[in-house]
Amino acid sequence: MKKSRTSEQIRSDFLDFFRRKDHEIVPSDSLVPADDPTLLFTNAGMNQFKDVFLGTGERPYLRVADTQKCLRVSGKHNDLEEVGIDTYHHTFFEMLGNWSFGDYFKKEAVRWAWELLVEEWGLEPSRLYATVHEGDEALGVGPDDEAAEYWRTETGIDPDHVLFCGSKDNFWMMGDTGPCGPCSEIHIDLRPDAERRKQPGVTLVNADDPRVMEIWNLVFIQYNALDGGKLETLPAKHVDTGMGFERVVAVLQGKKSNYDTDLFAPLLKRIAALSPRDDITYDELDVAEDEKERIRVAMRVIADHARAVTFTISDGVTPGNVGRGYVIRRILRRAVRFGYQTLVMKEPFLYRLVETLANQMSGTFPELARNREHTERVIKAEEESFLQTLGTGLEFFGRVAPYVKSTASGNGKVDDERLLSDRRTVDLLKKAFVEADDATDAVRRFRESSRAGSIPGEIAFLLHDTYGFPVDLTQLMAREEGLDVDMSAYGRLMQAQRDRARNAANFSEVAGESGDWMVVGTGNDSVFEGYETVSVADARILRARSVESADGREIYQVVLDRTPFYAESGGQVGDTGELIVGDQTVRVYDTQRFNGALVHFVAQLPAEMDAPVVATVDAVRRRRIMKHHTATHLLHAALREVLGKHVAQKGSLVAPDHLRFDFSHFERVTPDELETISRIVNEKVQENITQQEERDVPVAEALERGAMALFGEKYGDLVRMITFDPSFSVELCGGTHVDATGEIGVFTFRSEGSVAAGIRRVEALAGVDALSFMGERLEELDRVRGQFKGIQRPTDEEVAELIEQNRKLSRELENARTAALASRLEGILQQAATVDGVRVAVGDVGQAEMDTLRGLGEEFRSRAGQNTVGVLGARGSGGEKAYLVAIVTDDVIEGKGLKAGDIVGRVARLVGGGGGGRPGLATAGGREPENLKAALDEVPQLVKGCLGAA
Repeated sequence: MKKSRTSEQIRSDFLDFFRRKDHEIVPSDSLVPADDPTLLFTNAGMNQFKDVFLGTGERPYLRVADTQKCLRVSGKHNDLEEVGIDTYHHTFFEMLGNWSFGDYFKKEAVRWAWELLVEEWGLEPSRLYATVHEGDEALGVGPDDEAAEYWRTETGIDPDHVLFCGSKDNFWMMGDTGPCGPCSEIHIDLRPDAERRKQPGVTLVNADDPRVMEIWNLVFIQYNALDGGKLETLPAKHVDTGMGFERVVAVLQGKKSNYDTDLFAPLLKRIAALSPRDDITYDELDVAEDEKERIRVAMRVIADHARAVTFTISDGVTPGNVGRGYVIRRILRRAVRFGYQTLVMKEPFLYRLVETLANQMSGTFPELARNREHTERVIKAEEESFLQTLGTGLEFFGRVAPYVKSTASGNGKVDDERLLSDRRTVDLLKKAFVEADDATDAVRRFRESSRAGSIPGEIAFLLHDTYGFPVDLTQLMAREEGLDVDMSAYGRLMQAQRDRARNAANFSEVAGESGDWMVVGTGNDSVFEGYETVSVADARILRARSVESADGREIYQVVLDRTPFYAESGGQVGDTGELIVGDQTVRVYDTQRFNGALVHFVAQLPAEMDAPVVATVDAVRRRRIMKHHTATHLLHAALREVLGKHVAQKGSLVAPDHLRFDFSHFERVTPDELETISRIVNEKVQENITQQEERDVPVAEALERGAMALFGEKYGDLVRMITFDPSFSVELCGGTHVDATGEIGVFTFRSEGSVAAGIRRVEALAGVDALSFMGERLEELDRVRGQFKGIQRPTDEEVAELIEQNRKLSRELENARTAALASRLEGILQQAATVDGVRVAVGDVGQAEMDTLRGLGEEFRSRAGQNTVGVLGARGSGGEKAYLVAIVTDDVIEGKGLKAGDIVGRVARLVGGGGGGRPGLATAGGREPENLKAALDEVPQLVKGCLGAA
């Protein structure tokens, strides 16, 4: 093989080779498929060309090549569980590929593959094997003799290295129907020559031996699969190839592991540097052999997952609880757990790897550098959120797993007494087995659920629901302990939770799913005329019904053939108004959309159901809604202008009296930024920009023209575009809007805050509602000013001075309290006991916050002098928390090897908490202050144990 190449050179070699073969070189598509609802993520190089294969799209070229970002974490192609365990599976990877759309076919694909692998990259021909399709009677196709012949005539391969294999490996199908065809895989035998002489590589092809592996797949798309399994020949034949970049880099660099290549070396070096463990380095691990593998697995998992998370967030995915967001949150939390448990990374670390990746790969993927700051903020926010509960959840799992093992081994009865005395574990079991009558019943249920050696589903559900552990993370931890997880029970609990959520939904959602409709008339169903008018005459009732709401009330619903009422959609609330039916006026208090129909919620059903209807919307309310909806569009554009293009709508409410807008952003929006955003919106209001409405625009055209589409929202083939200045706000929207921005009048913010990690929320007001709000604020200010006699300065300066005076008095009071507490330290030292020659001083100082207690600890250590270990305890001002500080003098640290963190950690467990700190001083907190006295009484015995261990 030729001289080793860098990964960048290998990628360039591939693209340059096919550029010379007249291929158009295109950039990688996004990891988020734009127009394919069947895929969560792009999982193959062909995804962006799927429409060409289906015959629904075309490209201005017939030959193309690229390197495609791919993610495989779910469904048929799910490599998540293998990642880190072996050395060649990944969640995120690059796929090198070349395509022909009705141009060249098998002959050229085979010849060029051999030319690149052997003549350009210098792979040994004797190590290469080619597989072709052996034929399939069920599909009605014979063996691919054509491809086999080309391998023999167009390359220098040994004819005995051309193998015929079955459809499982050598017939590619996009799905049950659609374009498909035979494929030809290229495998390489990486075993030493001695092993190759003992056992021919031909016996190991497709035998799952990692040393004899596939590196390139040439797919020949020549059929269309029809319903029933029949194939028809396509008029145009295509080539679709895919080469795993990470694998071929390992081959060309002579590495046994993908993680040993220069693709992963920068990440692994950075991970090792970030770990606080001194025995972890990139080159060599100074640990026992079994620990080495644990560390290597953890580092591989983190390196792989860092790539997956960084690339997907850079492409616009926000971690969340559903869909793509949930997948990324699972991957991120899996990486954090490995770092926390194995590499002792107790602070956010994953976000620090983004810079390493951006520096390494932004030449090929410029979006990494472009979106780096945003990506870092997202990841850090997620890490901080998960780390708040990770330690507690891991402790819970660690407490439970040994009892599951003892139950499975038949020793459960022996451990019952020990388990019942383990109050912390029993409390957790009572939370998990919520139907248990008491602690004994919770333990009994736990034992019954654990007999098969499985973590009970109730435990897995509690870890998920309370501590944020995705169930696959619990399964991973269970496997590491040689256990399973009862997924059946877990599934039942998850379904029960979903049912509770549905039952708690608002009455209109429930009411729309049940009840029998009374058919009144026939005709067009729910034609919406509300863009042009707020009143429709001569409408007809088509259907009506009464149903029971979730809270037991009777609800009446009516469907008209024509209506001006807007049904709640896209964040805009439903219209209200009235229906005049004959001589009767019926109030409409909401409008919703169910199964395509616009349903009017009415106070009662009309007496004359077949009479003509005059449907009239509350025009004043509608106009207030329209102002807030248009203001939402202006706000969205201004947010992106001020905060950055990463801002994307994550939810909204457009009501008559306010608007609410949720968006992706990973830090507080500052007052200055809010002021700038408000100014931009109000400037657009003053410009009185005319609304441009376009209906039935092809969705592809709308997106090409820059229309904002909501992430994850499904749109039809034809969409409605609303524009307020083509250079400012262009959105796909079905809502109602003012004719010109000047009608809004004025815009102001009411609040800004966090909804979830990486999601911010603003509430704002427009028109008369904004004026009323600002008037109330001015009145409030006047009342504040009225509290000052003879005020000469601006109000904020007067208030700031009062606050500073209050802070000064508070500090003086706290100093006095601290001094009073400090006066007790001498007494505590005088009453110290002696344990194995070391003075042990323990005291309860009563009520104090952590900062005060930490200060007392510093004073305590200073007064102690030498040969002293001390622990002070206190209760917080609310009486709900216990606080601890432990001190160890320097001579005890050096002479006895004792550290304050060791002591405070053991004491903290007795008050339901944990903590740590410096060797000389460490602090902890707990949620069980009622146990503080008992915990302090145990300190001498705990110190004795620590001294013995040291």
